[in-house]
Amino acid sequence: MMNYSTLRVGVLCWLEGDGLASRIAGTLEALGCGKTIQFLHQERVPDDLDIVLAHGPLGSMVPLANQLLSYPPSQRPALALWMTEQFPAYGLPEWVRYGVGAVRSRAERLAFHKNAQQQWQLNRCLRLLTTRLSRFRYYGDLFWLSRVGVLSVLATTSKYIAEFLKVRGFDPVVAYIGFHPDWGGNLELERDIPVLWLATIRTRRQRRILNKIRAELRARGIEILVIDGIENPYVFGDERTVILNRAKVVMNILRKKSDNNAVRFCLAAPNHALVVTEPTLPHTPFRSGVHLVEAEIERMADTICYYLTHEEERKRITEQAYQFVTTELTMREGVIRILEKAVAVRDNQRQ
Repeated sequence: MMNYSTLRVGVLCWLEGDGLASRIAGTLEALGCGKTIQFLHQERVPDDLDIVLAHGPLGSMVPLANQLLSYPPSQRPALALWMTEQFPAYGLPEWVRYGVGAVRSRAERLAFHKNAQQQWQLNRCLRLLTTRLSRFRYYGDLFWLSRVGVLSVLATTSKYIAEFLKVRGFDPVVAYIGFHPDWGGNLELERDIPVLWLATIRTRRQRRILNKIRAELRARGIEILVIDGIENPYVFGDERTVILNRAKVVMNILRKKSDNNAVRFCLAAPNHALVVTEPTLPHTPFRSGVHLVEAEIERMADTICYYLTHEEERKRITEQAYQFVTTELTMREGVIRILEKAVAVRDNQRQ
């Protein structure tokens, strides 16, 4: 493995206490990086960095990109963007996706200005330009960041999206967010929650399907525990681990058919909760019947009932999922893939 002891990495945080950024930073430190600094996205980029690693994006890339553009190319830190957000529907004509993405990205840049302290801030009068069409902005920003020479490494958490981006001229690294030790383990608790929904309900589609399956299960005497921030408050950290250890089945319904919910799978697997999901695009190496169970919406209630009553089959799949995420599909492996590419790009820039 590469020696990272001289590597200086800045990890961008989208808010105070950014849990994913903290775990990425901890992974970098465990790999032996010589310097790891977390900084907020609106703050000044720390001095003397080799790499800036950003996940998301969960906010505007404009302040960071504009700061990086102020560096001479030979002294500029390599920017590695670990793309965890979704793009517009893949069925759209490319001219629509690219055109709207370019306009939305341009609007984001117009909405920022430099203040007296030479910091990039959002212009209040233009704030409305930045409130809609976020998925198009993510897409348009990739072309902008690449065109101006700031984007050094583009990593994606999906094999499908990587192929999609290759056709459009990018050279993405497939790096799964993967398992982190903070995401739990088997506590050997009584599994007294038959079915768990643990996610924000973001679309009418999700709400409609959840209500349908909930009614079907309730008719059979099975209740779903819904933790969506409304019916029950969100849970994090140790509390989330306990809830997942009490659950037999975690249900997954997509906002859109193209969505990638791999992080949700990686949260359930170490806690030995079985994921039952509607079929997804081939984003991840998770295999139905091996690491989780896929079922069409019309069959989901029946499928859940089957695995609730066939405990040995359920335990076989959850054990295989546990072994898979804790030994192969880890955050450590994802970070290593990104670092290797970023170091190669940085070295090439500085020659």
